Order: sequence, then C-alpha cells, then structure tokens
Amino acid sequence: MLKIRKKKDGQQVFYEEKPELKGIDLIAQNIKNQIGDSSDIVFRELYVNGNEKLPVTFIFVDGLINDKNMDDDILKPLLQERVLSCDKDETEVINYITKGGLYHNSAKIRDKIDETIEDILNGYCALIFDKERKAVTFSIRGYEKRAISEPTGENVIKGAKDSFIEELRVNTSRVRRKIKTQNLKIRQTKIGQQTLTDVAVLWIEGIANDNIVQEVFKRLEKINHDGVVLAGSIEDYIIDNRWNPYPQVYYTERPDRFCKGILDGRVGIIIDGLPVTYIVPAEFNMFLKAPEDYSNNYLIASLVRLMRFAAFFFTLMLPAFYISVTTFHHEMIPTDLVVSIVKSKEGVPFPTFIEVLGMLFAFELLIEAGLRLPKTIGQAVSIIGAVVVGQAAVSAKIISPGVVIIVALAGIAGFTMPNQDFSNAVRIWRFIIVISASFAGLFSLVIGLIVMGYQLVKQESYGVPYFSPFTSNEGREIMQDTLFRFPFSFMKKRPSSLKTKNKLRQKGD
Repeated sequence: MLKIRKKKDGQQVFYEEKPELKGIDLIAQNIKNQIGDSSDIVFRELYVNGNEKLPVTFIFVDGLINDKNMDDDILKPLLQERVLSCDKDETEVINYITKGGLYHNSAKIRDKIDETIEDILNGYCALIFDKERKAVTFSIRGYEKRAISEPTGENVIKGAKDSFIEELRVNTSRVRRKIKTQNLKIRQTKIGQQTLTDVAVLWIEGIANDNIVQEVFKRLEKINHDGVVLAGSIEDYIIDNRWNPYPQVYYTERPDRFCKGILDGRVGIIIDGLPVTYIVPAEFNMFLKAPEDYSNNYLIASLVRLMRFAAFFFTLMLPAFYISVTTFHHEMIPTDLVVSIVKSKEGVPFPTFIEVLGMLFAFELLIEAGLRLPKTIGQAVSIIGAVVVGQAAVSAKIISPGVVIIVALAGIAGFTMPNQDFSNAVRIWRFIIVISASFAGLFSLVIGLIVMGYQLVKQESYGVPYFSPFTSNEGREIMQDTLFRFPFSFMKKRPSSLKTKNKLRQKGD
C-alpha cells in the first residue's frame, strides 16, 4: 500500500509501507509481499514428485546462485525421488530433506520469516512449506568473483603472491591454509541496517588477549549505519581517536601479513565485499615495518629499517628545517652555502616559507593527479609535470632551485613509507610543522614536533600504547624487532604491550 510522507519543504514523497516481519507467518505469500516486487527474485510453485498434496514454493535470487547445482542437487531429486511423496506429509518431507534426501551438503530449517528472507538475499535457495510454516534453505551461491591475484597495493618482493579478494569465505580460507591450528577462531557478525554485511573477526585462542577480542566485538556491535560498502564505514567506528591523522588500524591485502599479525596476538577483521583486511591493535612502529623485513637477511633488513626510520624524520622535518635556517638562523649554514642560496633567490619575489608551501602543494597535486588518472598515463603525467613545471618555475624566478631540491628530497623520502595511510598522515604533519617553523624558526619547529609527539604518546589503541615499545615497559623492548630486525632465534617473545596469554613465540634455548 502506497503512503505519502511530507518533507519539511512541503515536497510529497511516495513510499510503500510494509508490515514488520516479527510475528508474521512464514508462508510464500508473505515473503512475496516483502520482496516479490523485485524482478531478480524468482518464485516458483512446485509439487514434490508431482504430488498435489505436497505443494512447495521455490524461491531464489537470480544471479546469486549456481543454476547447475540448483538443478542437479535440489530440483531434480525434489521432483523425481518417489520416496519424498509416498504417503508422506510436509513434516516427514522436511525431516527427510534435512537428513539427506536432497543432494546437498547442508540444509537449514527456518521457522522465522526474517531469517528466511535474509538467507534468500544472501544467495540461498529456499523451499517454503506453507502448511508447516517452515522453510528449508540451501547455500548454492554461484555469483562471479575475482580470481586470486598478486596484491596491487602492496608490492611483493620475496613472499607469497596471493592476495585477499572481495569474497569473505575465500578470504577466511586463505587464512585457514596458513594457520591450521584448531585454536584459530572465526566469528561472524552483520553490520549495516540495509547491506547486512558479514564481518568476520579472527584470533587465536590461547594467544590473543580476551579483553581486546571483546572490545572489537563491542565496537562492531555499536555500529548503527545504513551500510558497509566502503572501508571507512567500519574503520571510522573501531578506532580510538578520530582526530589523530596517524592510522590506528593496520590494513593489508596480503594474507601472510595478516596471519603474522594474528600470530603476534592481534585480532583480524575481514569484511565481505572488500579486498583489504584490518589488524588491531595497531602501533606506530608497525607502519614502519615491511613484510620483506622478515624475508631478507636480518643485517640487510635492519639497515633498511633504520633507513626507513631516518626517512620518516627526513620527510617530516627537512622542509621546515630549511625554512628555519634560511630565514631565522643563517649562522648555522656555512658561508659558501649561504652565498649560494642568496644568489639562487635573486629575483624570486616570495619569502622562503611561501615557496616551500607552494611547492609542497604542487607536489601533492601531482601525486593526486597520478593516482586519479588512468594507469597508462598517470605516471607519465606526474613525472613530466614535476620536471616541466619545476624547471619552468625556476626559470621564471617564481621558485628558487634550492626549494625544489628540498621538497623533492622530502617527497622521495616519504615514498619509502610501507603503509599509505601512514604516509598520508606524515604529509599532513609535514604541512603543520612547515607552518609552525615559519613563525619562529627552530623554536616553533620544535614546538610542532612536541605537539605531534604528545599526541602519539598519549594515544592508545584498544588499551595498548600507540607509541609502544618506546613508551611501554620502560622502553626495554626498543631493540627487539623495532629499530633493528634481529634473527628469529632472538625474537622468542611476543610484544609485551599486547598482554597475550602465551608470551612465547618459540620454546627452547
């Protein structure tokens, strides 16, 4: 029945009022009243083995099921097996079906209309028995899904080439193949009032902290949103502080990286329809580690990781430091270098901090253009744009060559960050510290760093200090798989900040 709702602006909106599902009898007509107006939902009335005393309604969503499996496993035995109709009533038929009368490995008996509709919309086919007010549903999903391929957002140099895809059950199977212990627990919940998206939470019982697991479920249950279609639909609700630009959950599309986090005692989250997964709690130093650190020789991995930490400070502070010393602290620069900088700035009408801000902004525009343009021309446009625009700006005396070099070096250093969310946060803070340094040089630069450090130190993720191990356990674990990657024989314990039940990774000497 169509009703009319008036908005505040006086506009009339027509909508169809449907009764609440609670308390409604589970019969085919009631299901048809709820979802029968959609053209992709098929209703078919049948007789069990041609027996008119045993009517059944067959319902499924066209495009979500495997037609061949449905015909061979459900329809064919239902219409041809004589044992289904020989002096039987609906109760006996339902019991026979659930005991293996149809050629399918699973069957669910439903006596509630909302559960039946949910199964149908999730790719199940349903047999509705009106007299008994019951339904039998079978999972015969058969929609198209993307093949498992190499990760596109995370380069794999020395490791497994598989990645997560958009299908939840395929993703959980990837984890099961790598972690075969019976203690691996997978619990599902549904998020989104309209999408009813399946979300799986994974952890290893006996290792993960129960408080962290319970907190994950508590935050997921509090999500009261229309739907989960984008990653931010859940991510925004499970973090501790929305005002901190640094990422507080670790995302990955690599099963090996995901499993490594679970083995450490963390909790994993897999969302149906998304090819990326989440690991919580996340710590600052996680975003400066790469999976390849554990595949290469520990000496090489330690050197690369130290370089990555240095690149973090380099990309964060270099533009602000250049503004400070060239504008406020000339005495810190050698005389020859000062003369060279002054000569390069001849004819440039803007102060140094305006030049740096302008170049940083142009650099961000080039990055964004390279991401949004088609892959075939995106890289070419960003490279050519940087060379041509930079050279033209220097030739036109709009920007000095030194600023171009400084901003380019800072940008290249920022590309060494293994995690894109972390890199984005560094770019935001780079702007903040540059603006801070433009007021009072090194003094205000240090104030900007103190503000950033304070935000990182006070931040927690699921009760775990975000800046651990630098701020937890009196810093005793700083040298354990943080700044350096020691041989695996030295890494016998899991991070103490996670407060895992089983603290040992390996036993023995």
